[in-house]
Order: sequence, then C-alpha cells, then structure tokens
Amino acid sequence: MKTSFFTKFEKTVGGLKFAVTIILIFSAFMVAGTFIESSGGADFANRLIYKRWPFMGIQFLMFLSILFAAFLRLPPKKRLYGFYVIHSGLILLGIGSFITWNSGVDGSIALTQNDPNRRVELNEDIISIHDMNNGTVYNKILPYRAFPTKLNDEIKGIKVKEFLPFSENKLDWKKTKQKYASASYLLFNDNMSQDFTLSLHPQAKEFQSTLKMGKLNLHFLPSALGRCFAKPSKSKLIIWNIETKTCFTPEEKKVPLKKTKKGSRFLALPTKVTGSDTIISFFPDFSPIPLDEKLQANRNSPYRILSKQLFEEKPHLFLFGNKLSYYADGAWESEDMGDGAVSLPWMGFELKLIKHTTDEIPIFVPYFTTPIQKGGKLEKGGQKAVLVEYAGEEYWVTDKAPVTLLAGDKKMMLNVGKSSFLLPFEFTLTRFKMDTNPGTMDPASYESFVRLFTPDGPSPHHIYMNNPLKHSGFTFYQASYFQDNNGGYGTVLSVNIDPGRTLKYLGSLLVILGSIWHFVIRSEFFSRRRKLAGVHV
Repeated sequence: MKTSFFTKFEKTVGGLKFAVTIILIFSAFMVAGTFIESSGGADFANRLIYKRWPFMGIQFLMFLSILFAAFLRLPPKKRLYGFYVIHSGLILLGIGSFITWNSGVDGSIALTQNDPNRRVELNEDIISIHDMNNGTVYNKILPYRAFPTKLNDEIKGIKVKEFLPFSENKLDWKKTKQKYASASYLLFNDNMSQDFTLSLHPQAKEFQSTLKMGKLNLHFLPSALGRCFAKPSKSKLIIWNIETKTCFTPEEKKVPLKKTKKGSRFLALPTKVTGSDTIISFFPDFSPIPLDEKLQANRNSPYRILSKQLFEEKPHLFLFGNKLSYYADGAWESEDMGDGAVSLPWMGFELKLIKHTTDEIPIFVPYFTTPIQKGGKLEKGGQKAVLVEYAGEEYWVTDKAPVTLLAGDKKMMLNVGKSSFLLPFEFTLTRFKMDTNPGTMDPASYESFVRLFTPDGPSPHHIYMNNPLKHSGFTFYQASYFQDNNGGYGTVLSVNIDPGRTLKYLGSLLVILGSIWHFVIRSEFFSRRRKLAGVHV
C-alpha cells in the first residue's frame, strides 16, 4: 500500500498537469510581485511575496515536480538525454538557490568621500536596547512581515509591543504636568498652504521654537512677551525675566539707554528694578546675556534682553500663541489673531491659529501605511517604528529618531535599525561619478572609485554596472547613491556572498546545453530519419 501511494504521488507530482498548474501559480506570484515592487519597492515585495512561505512553497513544489518528472523517465533512454540534462540543470539551480538563501549574505555598505567604513548592513530589522548604566546592548530581531505585527516580548523591563515595517508620522498631543507653551498654525496664500507646530517644551525634541520657511523666519515665544512687543518703545528693547515670565521695556522702568565712546548701546538695571544685590548690565545689540559687575557673561541671571532692531532687515514673524508681531513698512505691528486668519505683509500670506496650549506637548505618532515608490525611492512609508512600554508609559521608537528612557537611576537608549557585521577590511570612497540623461537631471549611470585597505596595503578599484569588485569571498556591486550633508554624493554598494553560485552557474550551463541537445540536435536527427524513411518507401 505504501508503494502504491508513493507511486501515485510520484506520478501526480511528476505529471504534466501538476507541472503546468505549479508554473501558472508561480507566474501569477511573479506578476503580482512585479507590480507590487514597482509601486511599493523591493522591500515591500520581498516581505509580501518573494520571501514568504507560500511563494517559497511553490518553488519547492516546482523542484519536486522537476525531480519526479526525471524519475518517471528512468531507466535512461537515448532519445531523452537532452531532457535529463535540462532537468539536472534545473535541479542544480534549485539546490544552489536554497544554499544561497540559507547560507548567503545579502547586505549593503554606504560610503562617503574619504570616510573609511567596514560596517555592512543586512536586510534584517532589529531593535537595540543600550543599557547606559553598564554598557550592555540587547538586540531583538523584528519579524520580516509586510504589515503591522503584535509582539509580546520583554527585555530588561521594556515591553516590545508592536512593529510597523512601513509607517508615517501624524501629529498628536500628550498631556504634561510642566507648563510650557506649544502651538500649531496654518500659513497659506492663493498658491500654497503649510501647517507647522512650534513648542517651548524641553521634551518636545522633534519640535523647535524657531523655524525658517523660505525667506520668512518664525519665532515662537512665551505669551507674556506679546504684551511687551505691542508696547511702543523708542529703544526697541525688551527685558525679560525667564523665571517670573514677566517683561518690560526700559522706558517703563525709566532705565536710561547710554552709548559707549564707539557708539555701542548699553544699559544697566539698578537693584531697585531687579531686586538683586548687584547691577545687571546689557549690550543689547551684541548679546541677550547680561554682564555682571566684572563685565563677565552672567548666564545664571534670570534676565535676558531682546533688541527688536536686530530683526528689521529680513522678514521675521514673532508668535505668542494667539498674538503676533512683525516689522513692515518702517514700523512694528502687533495683532491679536482671534478665531480667524490674519493677513501678513509678505506675498499675500495669511496665518491662522489651529491650537495653542500650555498643558499638552506635541508628539509624532507613527501609523502604518502601504509604501509608495516613485523614481526608485520611497515617497511614503519609508519609516520603521516599534511601540514599547517602560515604567507604565508607551513610547514609539523609529529608525529616524532613537529614544532615551529614564526611570530612577536607570537609563536606556533604544533605536531601530538593521543588523550588521564588520568586514575584515576597510573601504573609502575617493570619487563618485554620475552621468545624467541629456537635458535632464535624471541619472543615466553612476560609478564609484574606491580604495580598499587590507593587511597587504591599499589598492584602488573602479566599481560600476556589470563590473563588481570581488575580494575575500565578497562581491561588491554598484547599487545606489545618496547626497551627503556637505552637498556631495556618497555611494551604496551591494555586498554579497553566494555559496550556491557555482551550482547555479553549472545548472544554467546544463539547461542551455540540454536545450540545444533536446530541441535542436534531436529534432535534426529525427528529421534526417524521416527523410531516409521516405526515400526507402
């Protein structure tokens, strides 16, 4: 019975109907994968199709179909020698591909000019937890999935709860006990609109109190300062106490403004104004920090000075929650925004307050999105994020920004990245060359000139399409490029170790030779036989 079952199984799997069915399913996967890769990128296609068990299972069934198809045609027959060679090549291709998948290395290395590097990043996402107290690092490999995955792991008291392989950020607000101002605004005209958020909260690390939008400079200040900006002041100076959050002009306190022999303005706050034991002096056109009696910068003083005169040459907009001030047409203007939009004196822009609060902090919260690729680069979904819980609080860690967690005397730093390893030698990029298509800025080709440092000494190499560098079992291909912080270009090399390459090359050669044998030599042989048979008849 066992023999009968195996025989039936062998005939079914090695039969033509099974082979056609598997090939059709495989083709459907390939077509879907091609469309997904073109729209969402190679990583999304790999996570969704190419490196998932259904697709790998289909490939395994194809391997069995090829293997049993050859077994069914044993013992060998002379007319099927070409068939045997083709199927032997396909079997070797399958074995070689499995060895590569199981034991090969597929990663990348990024090089900037004259900056040696030997770290290779693999296509494997991890979350790293650095215990800053003892210097220990804990790594957890994240699931290779295309969609959000719930996790239930705990490392050093940190719960790893969810992984988003593709995400974008959305603005959210979180309650806080510390009273610092934050606000969101909408800047718009007839041609464009842009919302932005500014914050004074020390924990709002992703949001600043200043922002530059084109030629317009935005400054977000405490609401109390808005009253002093609105007051007429011949000196155009504002003195601010950062502890009491109060402000005044020199004219209000009748503090005289004087000049040095070189014409520099200065003023001294008497003790009756400050309530301190010493006189506090300022040179407002040079620094907001006061000077002590020895004319040394006194950063411990709560007083600061702001000269509006320094902000009159370029467009500057000062925001105080629902109030604003700016300099235009030779005078300072202050307005209350209310519930509507306020017209600004630049390019027809208007500004509207969306939200102003002192008991909430702005934060970015990742959300899953299907990736969108254009021009070979991800325009949407290019961020990976992990939700963790520590000491009863939830935090999002992304590959764009690490997170530092504090609880008592414990300090942990978390970041999401790629697993990596170090090469036994170093690279440095000496020159990057890119040619563009005529009349456009689109890259037509790019090449890397690198220097390889080994124990035998340095050696120059030229890497470009179809001309990889092979060294110590590694193969380095030209893969991509990027623009560095200095305005120059860096290169990305694909790093590959393929232990199944020899079998795959041999298998490909056998498929070609077997095809020639089976479809050319064999057909000519039978053609001659038919002609001879016709002559004898």
